[in-house]
Amino acid sequence: MLQKAVAIFLIIRPVNAFIGALSVALGIILAKPATWTSQATLAMISAVSILAGANVINDYFDLEIDRINRPQRILPSGRMTRRGALLLAIILFATGNFFSIFASTRLFGLTALTTSLLFWYSAVLKKQPLSGNLVVSFVSGVTFVYGALAGGSWQAGIAPGVFAFLFHFGREIIKDIEDRPGDSQDGARTLPIVYGITTARVVASSAFIVLLICMLAPFALDVYGRTYLAVILAGVYPVVFYVLRQMWKDPSVASMRRLSAILKADMLVGLAAIYFGR
Repeated sequence: MLQKAVAIFLIIRPVNAFIGALSVALGIILAKPATWTSQATLAMISAVSILAGANVINDYFDLEIDRINRPQRILPSGRMTRRGALLLAIILFATGNFFSIFASTRLFGLTALTTSLLFWYSAVLKKQPLSGNLVVSFVSGVTFVYGALAGGSWQAGIAPGVFAFLFHFGREIIKDIEDRPGDSQDGARTLPIVYGITTARVVASSAFIVLLICMLAPFALDVYGRTYLAVILAGVYPVVFYVLRQMWKDPSVASMRRLSAILKADMLVGLAAIYFGR
């Protein structure tokens, strides 16, 4: 029983779910509601369930790829059956949509759309150049809008949503470069496989450069204050510059995996910049 519980905990990727929860919470806070409402709580539960379900269904469809790229994961290591993963994903998706119904009609509509996109991504789009990357990036960005909508003002989530889209898009391309051994074996047609590693690095670099430019806009427009500027200049810009340099210097699988992990950790710095600088 304990082993099953640990397997469930790990396959939902708790770090990703935690970052997702913080993103929704930040969106709610940016909307500046008078009080923390039950709608906000339901929205957070819903979003975390959907994101957790997305991680599980992704592993369900990626089993053969993970046997090569990440054999230590729950499914390829045999700690959970594929059928069990599918059932868990269905339960998580159903739970997320169920709670969003009680939050609001608009939140339910956004949740239903996101669920459909995430399933489509895992089943089909992930193996296609760019389309899968765009879907994941869109969902990452819309998480902030979702939270802001739950807080009463969806517009407050637009700026962090744009940042998240660009950040995740660049990171998704890096992950595609990292995953190319297993992806090519499985017949996937991701950007680095179809158009080459150089093209993939150009696309990722472009996304990160646009991100760095866009991140200055909220300060220039007096939306976020000096604390925001100080944190991104000290904690986001140096990391992105480092990733760009290393990505062009060493595109090996091990290097891309390390850069992907660094970027994931830096997401928390970006969230902190917006929270303390709002």
